[in-house]
Amino acid sequence: MTNRKEKETLLGKIDELFDQVNGDVQEQLIFYKEMFLTMIQNAPIGMFVREEGKFTYMNSLFSQYAGYEAEEINSGRVTLDQIIHPDDFLKYREKVSERLNPQEEKERYRLRVVKKDGSLLYTEIHQISFERNGKEVLVGSIIDVTEEVTTHQKLKENKERFESLFYHNPDAIFTIDLEGKFTDANPGCEVISGYSADEIQEMTFPSIIISEDLPLAIHNFERSIMGFTTTSDVTITKKDGSQRFLNVTSFPMKVDGEIVGAYGIAKDITDKVEYNKRMEELAFYDPLTNLPNRRLFSDRLQQVMEYSNHNQSQAAVLFLDLDRFKFINDSLGHQLGDEFLKSVSERLKDNLRNTDTISRFAGDEFAIVLPNIKKEETIKLAERLNQVLAEPFSIYGHSISTSASIGIAFSTGEEVNTDDLIKKADTAMYYSKRYGKNNYTIYSEELDHEANYKLTIEKGLKSAVTNNEFVLHYQPIIDLQTGEVIGMEALIRWNHPQFGLLSPDQFIPISEESGQIISIGKWVLSMACTQNKKWQEEGHPPFKIAVNISTIQLQQQNFVETVAKILEEVGLDSKWLELEVTESILMEDTEQLKENLAKLKKLGVSIAIDDFGTGYTSLSYLRQFSFDRVKIDRSFINDIVGDKNGKTITATIISLAQKLNMGVIAEGVEDDVQLSFLKKEKCDAGQGYYFSRPLPADLHRLPRSEITTV
Repeated sequence: MTNRKEKETLLGKIDELFDQVNGDVQEQLIFYKEMFLTMIQNAPIGMFVREEGKFTYMNSLFSQYAGYEAEEINSGRVTLDQIIHPDDFLKYREKVSERLNPQEEKERYRLRVVKKDGSLLYTEIHQISFERNGKEVLVGSIIDVTEEVTTHQKLKENKERFESLFYHNPDAIFTIDLEGKFTDANPGCEVISGYSADEIQEMTFPSIIISEDLPLAIHNFERSIMGFTTTSDVTITKKDGSQRFLNVTSFPMKVDGEIVGAYGIAKDITDKVEYNKRMEELAFYDPLTNLPNRRLFSDRLQQVMEYSNHNQSQAAVLFLDLDRFKFINDSLGHQLGDEFLKSVSERLKDNLRNTDTISRFAGDEFAIVLPNIKKEETIKLAERLNQVLAEPFSIYGHSISTSASIGIAFSTGEEVNTDDLIKKADTAMYYSKRYGKNNYTIYSEELDHEANYKLTIEKGLKSAVTNNEFVLHYQPIIDLQTGEVIGMEALIRWNHPQFGLLSPDQFIPISEESGQIISIGKWVLSMACTQNKKWQEEGHPPFKIAVNISTIQLQQQNFVETVAKILEEVGLDSKWLELEVTESILMEDTEQLKENLAKLKKLGVSIAIDDFGTGYTSLSYLRQFSFDRVKIDRSFINDIVGDKNGKTITATIISLAQKLNMGVIAEGVEDDVQLSFLKKEKCDAGQGYYFSRPLPADLHRLPRSEITTV
């Protein structure tokens, strides 16, 4: 009995012991399960489990990588083809869906994940597949490798860029080790040196540099491997024995922060060096004419001035500007113009002494220095030079004559430098060109005063229009047969605040040089048309208003449009406007001039040649442009009295113009003798002080038929 009880007690204790053991094991299992889940949920990599093709578990980082909540994926609302990049989905299916092995099989691959926000994530998948209770189970991890991939891509791109720069750069790029031996060379090195890349890598850099440049090259290499960047020009000997000039920049080559050699970039500057050498040889001579240039001229002039001051002798500088060269160059072509300049240079040089120096300064300007010469000899030379220039030049079948505006300046021993004397000669030349050309002017201090006057005028012109300082005076044009007024010529005056009332010849040439003539000419045209319209509205018989225009205006591309706009704004019919062009304008003979004259005729504006007979106009110009009227220059009218030739010339001009169906106006009519002759020769019209001097518009209030002499 006792034994039975003991047995029952023992069995009970064993049951208690088993219950206690099972409880401890279960607690341990629960503990490890919770610990394992906590570790997986907080692991720094994404974790997932798929059974039978469906997710049964994923940690928070997996959801974060995808950008979706776990419930969205587990429920099937978000499918894998939405998460996996389309280009990688097939690879995923191959790795997972059809190829699961019943045996444990480890897989590793990369694919791109398209996150919920549309951004792209590069991932690496590690997975193992096995069978559990007859089901296919896939356990895997996912790692974000975006930074690694992008870094690799950048490194690859940088490598490709470097290789492109290295292999496709036309300059020579090379590397040198610490011993001075080439370790790499791009194709540019092969082109420059003539050696192949393999041959170059068997050489040291001193072996191809000429001995004269070697010390500098070695010094720069040593500086480079000390951490400095250097640049220098060196000469190398190519494989074929020829030489090339290189500009070499070298800098340290570092690996892991340690200098292991030097990089080098060499640019072939042979063409530049040879060009500079040629330029150095030509630095003192004009390439077209082979005459000394300004630099050499200044040097020669300095020597002459020093000699003159030391020996108390006189020297002179002549500054020449060819007249009409622009016309020759533009109308006959620049090639002919260049040949013409060379011929002029030879002719001028042939008429100088051996001790004289002639230089081509620029364009059509020449300067001559004459040592030890008297004033009378200088003047004779200036006259002779214009005489020889007047003799025709035969250039490419064209016979060309020219002349020069010459300025003369004599050394006084007071000039500080050569520029002073050149400036004086240039100033004198300007006055020769301004007052008639084909002559010479000797410099004097008065010319400087005139130059200062010119600067004052030029400065004042900039604001004269806006300050209402210009006024127009009008001189009537009279029908010589009836005595009636048939037109008015508008003549500008400047009421200058300092110099008083100035006539056109005191400021118009300056305005043409400065370009102010464009705005001034537009103002004159507008005011003259406005006044003519006003006279018509006051009941006066309509007549033409004549306005002078300059070469610069007529060469403007929009000049005709400006005229048309003014006529439209004023309301004046174009037939009541006449534009006067000087005879010298026609010598420009440019396409723009021809086009503008044709457009003006088409617009209905009359065109007259002013000062006819004083320039170079040929009969071909009269025929070509179909002018409406010719104005005989006052110099011919003055010669009518007591000069048989003057009468003949005037009568010939009248007859010629009328036969060409052009009207004729005589300028500068001042007495009865002139008027009587002009009437006899059937001259159409005249103007001058005999009828009226130019007057402001408000003084022309008499009936037009009553104006005789004012």
